[in-house]
Amino acid sequence: MLAQCPNCQQPLTLNEAQLEKIKAALASLSMGKTLRMGCPKCGQPIALNADGTVAAQTAGMVAGASPPKPQPVRRPPAAPVPPDLGWLSSGVYSEKEVVENVPHALILINDEAIAARVATAFTEMGYQPAYAQSAAEALDKMQFVNFEAVALHSGFEGGELKDSAVHQHLREMAMTRRRYIFYILLGPEFHTLYDLEALAHSANLLVNDSDARHFSIILKRGLNDYQDLFGPYLEALGNYGVK
Repeated sequence: MLAQCPNCQQPLTLNEAQLEKIKAALASLSMGKTLRMGCPKCGQPIALNADGTVAAQTAGMVAGASPPKPQPVRRPPAAPVPPDLGWLSSGVYSEKEVVENVPHALILINDEAIAARVATAFTEMGYQPAYAQSAAEALDKMQFVNFEAVALHSGFEGGELKDSAVHQHLREMAMTRRRYIFYILLGPEFHTLYDLEALAHSANLLVNDSDARHFSIILKRGLNDYQDLFGPYLEALGNYGVK
């Protein structure tokens, strides 16, 4: 008697009553006929000859129907290939370059010619220039971006420097942030590279409009002097964990 399903290959657990019923049905079969029963596991039909062997017909085939089409074999997708490590032999990795900690300079100058010279000078020094069209926009930018340099023209807001919201903001800024900003004031009233006057205006560098055409070299000189004066101090603060 059949012990397992020819379709799902699962063992058939039939009780005595079921076995006797199958035997009786097989005994009553006419010559050439088969007994069809459903597998209790997979539900596919099983055809048995009169002697209890599996019929030669394809499993699951219904009388008068076409044999089922073979199902394609499903194979798991191919695993991704390992990364190419050919670059290891050269010891140089140049496929991707990530520029981190690029310093930003905020330029607040209405005069396009002067603004262009200032932007060019900062770009040459490795800074990323940014601009604002109003004091409100400038203050908003400074709230969300840590600018390493700010270049403000005294006439940017249309009045006097003492009434400038941007200038007042920088003067009142906490030193934990202000000490890391190189603040430049430009205008017709200033004396270029006059440190004492710059200190009186809470700035790091002053540039007269007439000297703006030399801004590139003035900026280099100003940054160099700033590093010589405050570099060791800032480094010491960093060593003590002060930011």
